[in-house]
Amino acid sequence: RKEKRAILERVAAQEAQMQKLLEELEATRAKAEKAEASQAELQEALQAGEQSAETLEQVDPLAFSESETRRYLIDLMLNDAGWDIGAGTKDTDQVQKEVRVSHQPTESGEGFIDYVLLDDNGKPLAVIEAKKTAKNAKDGQTQAQIYVDGLQKELGLTKSERPLMFCTNGYDVWLWNDAEGEPPRKIYGIYSRDSLQYLHRQRNQKKPLAEVSPNPDIAGRMYQIEAVRRVVERFAEKKRKALLVQATGTGKTRVAISLSDALIRAGWAKRVLFLCDRRELRKQAHNAFKEFLPSEPRTYVTAATANDRNQRIYLATYPAMMKCFEAFDIGFFDLIIADESHRSLYRRYKV
Repeated sequence: RKEKRAILERVAAQEAQMQKLLEELEATRAKAEKAEASQAELQEALQAGEQSAETLEQVDPLAFSESETRRYLIDLMLNDAGWDIGAGTKDTDQVQKEVRVSHQPTESGEGFIDYVLLDDNGKPLAVIEAKKTAKNAKDGQTQAQIYVDGLQKELGLTKSERPLMFCTNGYDVWLWNDAEGEPPRKIYGIYSRDSLQYLHRQRNQKKPLAEVSPNPDIAGRMYQIEAVRRVVERFAEKKRKALLVQATGTGKTRVAISLSDALIRAGWAKRVLFLCDRRELRKQAHNAFKEFLPSEPRTYVTAATANDRNQRIYLATYPAMMKCFEAFDIGFFDLIIADESHRSLYRRYKV
């Protein structure tokens, strides 16, 4: 009896093991079938994508109409900048399209803004005036200004709340911040929502640069103080660039730090990018910023830190920045300092 019982137990255990193996086999088959189905779907998607690409290759982008420019180029720009943009003419809580505006020089007194970009509270941050690809993007500046004038009257916006203007043909982009008396300038994309909201806040926080003096504890030699003052004066005149030429050993890094300090204290700069051509110079600059601006968070720009948005001072070599510059939205940095820009690398890395 004991032997018979032992045999039955072994048979039962074998059957249980066999059942478990059958269930595992069935699960494996199901996974395989699902994988095959997914592979088939992926293949179909790839084929559809290739067909779409072939179709687009046959289209001349310079022949795009204004609506095609918006759909195929400007919508893509907005998406790349992180905006939540609806399909077709659909609006979202961030982007509105074909927005009716009054106070226009038309028979009906109305017009339609191609795009209105909204802040977290639904207020307009900027408008986009679109032109078809064959037209000059700058041709839309007058129309954009008329739209913003109407929008400002219609919504009762103050001067500091006045929307910025983007004019684009899908390739060239011009930004106009006329509320601060800045001339239109060419940029390389659309600002993100965060950057536009920061620009609007900055309007109420900026001090006149004439009220901010260079800190002599950072760069106290007469020529260093004069260099900082000259650059600050140039920025106060709405100029976007300045060139400083200093001999070796005259404290270029200290001047750069003093300039950064002045613009930060004036509310003109929140994030600074310091570019140099060698890691040794980057390390030296990092130590100098740490010594003279110890309260300002800083980091090296690398592939690992490219998504860090909590720092104030970013230090990078030109090659490192070239690898990850697209991770930063084009309005992210307020001040960019290009060290040693006279070297031969100037031809490769345009400043």
